[in-house]
Amino acid sequence: MIFGGYACMEAFVVRHSRPVFSHERTKDESQAKVELKRYEEACRTVDEALHALMTGADDDRNTILEAQCFMLYDPEFTSTISHLILDERYNAPHAVESAASMVIDRLSSNVEMFRENIADIQDITSRLVSVLTQESLADLRGLCRRSVIVADTILPSELLSLDPSLIGAICLDGGGPTSHVAILARAMDIPCVFALRDASRKVTGGSLVALDAFQAVLYVDPDEDTVSRIRKAMEHHRMQELEMEEDAVLPAMTRDGVHIHLECNIEGLDFVDGALKNGAEGVGLFRTEFLLMGDHEYDEDEQVGIYREVARRFARRGDVTIRTYDMGADKFVKGLGDEEANPALGLRAVRFCMSHEDMFRTQLRAILRASAEGGIRIMFPMISSVDELDEVLSFFNEVKLECRSQGLRFDENMPVGTMIEVPSAAITSDLLAGRVDFFSVGTNDLTQYTVAVDRGNEKTAYLYKECHSAMLRLLDLTRRNADAAAIDLAICGEMAGNPDLIPLVVGLGYRRLSMNPASLLPARRLIRGMECRKAEELAKKALDMTSCRDVEALLEKFNAETRDNEQGRH
Repeated sequence: MIFGGYACMEAFVVRHSRPVFSHERTKDESQAKVELKRYEEACRTVDEALHALMTGADDDRNTILEAQCFMLYDPEFTSTISHLILDERYNAPHAVESAASMVIDRLSSNVEMFRENIADIQDITSRLVSVLTQESLADLRGLCRRSVIVADTILPSELLSLDPSLIGAICLDGGGPTSHVAILARAMDIPCVFALRDASRKVTGGSLVALDAFQAVLYVDPDEDTVSRIRKAMEHHRMQELEMEEDAVLPAMTRDGVHIHLECNIEGLDFVDGALKNGAEGVGLFRTEFLLMGDHEYDEDEQVGIYREVARRFARRGDVTIRTYDMGADKFVKGLGDEEANPALGLRAVRFCMSHEDMFRTQLRAILRASAEGGIRIMFPMISSVDELDEVLSFFNEVKLECRSQGLRFDENMPVGTMIEVPSAAITSDLLAGRVDFFSVGTNDLTQYTVAVDRGNEKTAYLYKECHSAMLRLLDLTRRNADAAAIDLAICGEMAGNPDLIPLVVGLGYRRLSMNPASLLPARRLIRGMECRKAEELAKKALDMTSCRDVEALLEKFNAETRDNEQGRH
């Protein structure tokens, strides 16, 4: 399950057929040049189509589309295609597919790479080959009324081309929770289920289907009892959502009086309205990578304007925590950085920034200037040691001195924090705590690095366990060290917004949770229905357990009892 919900309506089935083209090679240089020109024209056509989709799109969509535009003109990709056309005499579509296959093979061999990069290449490749062969990717024009899309796959660009009001739900044969389609579905509030294997072959277009996305179950040609049950669940879910929207003005207070601050993770101004509507008490994680990943280069003044505007919008709610650029790994910047054999363990985040000091200085100056009116905190990602933190803080202090010498105003007391997202940082959190004002635990990377599992790798995803004993001990250790140093502590990974894990997080002592804006309403309702005392007892039991399965069973029982108690009160 990616984004929960229910649906009961007609199915719109989509299956992608592979365009057919000859693999016959060109005979001479003149034919090869014709093929190269065809490829270059196809690039322009695809580029125009992607930019057309960007018009009026939000930051989430633009980030994905900009990444695809970047991949379209990636030097390695384009030079490989040119070589295959001119030197190996491949025709244009054959060259595009072959080059894409080479890049995908390279990325697939690196278990740390996230698979959305591969999805971008597949999307661009499909678009280019479609233009070159004049065959459509898939016939989506028939979607004229609200339906459940059942497909072998959906390319991000295809999803962006559809009217969201016509999509009742999405069911795919493959895919996973870190794909761009998953990100888009979540942003569109569309119930979505992945990895249904051969659903697109078993469902007939126009037939009735019923979906329970919470249980990841798709009913094909359901009987009357199933239809009735799903429709009742839909209505109950709709009423719950309305009630949760009304609760947005209420504090996330446990039944025994403990206030849990609920903040949001955002990446741009387009997320602010939804976060405020859902009652966010501040921004726990303002991702800034979008400022580097598009075609537009944001200068210092433009960055100041964006940071100030977000802080202004949240002025009556809480602080805005701005994370400095977390580039590298699966996030690339045009013209910056070299290819690495293992980028997730390479030049990323503060390491990347410290190797591009001019770019980093511009961002730090912008954050400082924006902080002049207060309400802004700064946070450094992927700190792995005291030495690394000291180096970054030293550079930050140099920028402060520079701003003072130029008469630029900033908040001299702006809180400075670091993310705890690698095991070495958690283990030495007692040492780091003496140098910063707050910690924010990024559980996505911390889990990945702790249990050595790429969360985007379908073959090993079953090993990615946030309730792993090592993770729980690191979370507990970090909290104890933060408390001992009397510094603020937050948690901003997916774990913070997962309703199955929130009681455990609260029980471990975390009182500031930052999550996707869509997760705020259900998190608030859950917290208001539970007792902190019982959550602490839960966490104590979990810390004594040695098996993930035992912890999961403990959580399942606790959550079931909490739901039963909640239903009994209504």
